[in-house]
Amino acid sequence: MDLSSHFHVQNIALRVLRDVAPFIREGITEREVAAICIRLLKQYGAGESWYHNVGALVLVGERTTLSASGKVYQPSALAIGKQDLVTIDLSPMVDGYWGDCARSYIVESGVVAQPGATSGLYHGIEALRQLHQLMMETAAPHTTMHQLFMAMNQAIKDRGYKNLDFRGNLGHSIGKHLDDRRYIEADNHTTLGSCGLFTFEPHICRCGDSWGFKMENIYYFEDSVAVPLGSPELLEACR
Repeated sequence: MDLSSHFHVQNIALRVLRDVAPFIREGITEREVAAICIRLLKQYGAGESWYHNVGALVLVGERTTLSASGKVYQPSALAIGKQDLVTIDLSPMVDGYWGDCARSYIVESGVVAQPGATSGLYHGIEALRQLHQLMMETAAPHTTMHQLFMAMNQAIKDRGYKNLDFRGNLGHSIGKHLDDRRYIEADNHTTLGSCGLFTFEPHICRCGDSWGFKMENIYYFEDSVAVPLGSPELLEACR
């Protein structure tokens, strides 16, 4: 496993997720945000995407609950409102190596706000952070994808949320070809350690609500502990 090459591509994705924030504002459409992300990806050296050639999957407002394959996804002309939610999922590729990263952005008074306790949407960001932290605390190289799926899906339910993924999974292995991916899903007894790299990407909605939150990192094991791939500074900037 060439960790350094994946690290490089993941850092590109994280840089874009950090640097796109000032462009996310009231009146800008999904289509425009996606175009800005793709421009930044190319500027930072990632001109290709491994996920059905969808470099940036952007959703706004109630469309944030949408879960669809990249085969059919198209960014819409829906504009960001004064108080809104935007999700961005990036899948850059450089020399055949994948990055994979997603974040949710709360818009308040027409601009991206740092999520805090005063925001009515903060609950979703906090729930995602808790799920990622719980995954890191409990996953081990011998943990199977089935075991992780069952534990994390229950954790989602315990917090009053539901899993929105159209395939029902919570992540996948990182490979060289789309069809090689193994999924964090029920009845998949592949161990996480055998994958080398894997994503954890809960896409969740609070029951009875209409906002879909997404947070995705690539993880690997260091001394049998799951750690996110990417530079600490960029990971912190994209919390």
